Amino acid sequence: MAETADENPAVTSWRAPKSSQRLAHVLAQPILSGEVGPGERLPNEQEMMARYGAGRPTVREALRLLETRGLIVLKTGPGGGPIVRRPPKASLSEALSLVLQVEGASFRDVTDARTALEPMIARRAAERIGDRELDELDASIAALRADPGDHEVFVAENQRFHTLIAEAAQSVVLDVFVNTLHAIADGVRVGVQYSARKQAAIADAHEAVVDALRARDPDRAETAMREHLAEAENYWRHRYPELMDRPVQWTY
Repeated sequence: MAETADENPAVTSWRAPKSSQRLAHVLAQPILSGEVGPGERLPNEQEMMARYGAGRPTVREALRLLETRGLIVLKTGPGGGPIVRRPPKASLSEALSLVLQVEGASFRDVTDARTALEPMIARRAAERIGDRELDELDASIAALRADPGDHEVFVAENQRFHTLIAEAAQSVVLDVFVNTLHAIADGVRVGVQYSARKQAAIADAHEAVVDALRARDPDRAETAMREHLAEAENYWRHRYPELMDRPVQWTY
């Protein structure tokens, strides 16, 4: 009788990855379809072994694959096990920053991508944005103006502004990518500081973008966003000249 992958470690090292990947795909289907929602628990190891005819190493490797993809959290102890979660958009930045570091990408490369992508997103948003999103953008700008110089408020509201516009474009793919690029090419994360005066100027730039969105003017929105990003890049070049050529670092 031929040995199975789970009976012989030598066979396991050759066959288990393929078996575990197939099992991970099977286990992911009810999560991806919405049949099993965030916070719910998948069957335990013993149940999976019996249900799918898989050995313990294969089941454990499949679960580890799902965990690395952000679909589950493996909790230990009583009441633990594989718990379903919704992968956050920012999780893509970890994988992408790793690839970019391997490829030798710089901060400039990522800001170039943002400069190409975000004005187009602003154009789409101008065609699709609703009153609720405009109200939220107004609230974000008001929060910036209410606390000039507050670093934490600035970081939160700057992220919120770009995220809201990406969401208003009503494209899941663009939304995920702009959040990922913003997470990687966020000057604050690499030490850029903004004075109260500069934060006020950024609030003005945000307002120019929102005015164009409110007018439902795609050309103005695209131009306003491009000017906003160009101004930010010029600021980084003059105040932090070494920043643009700094290699992307894997974040986790």
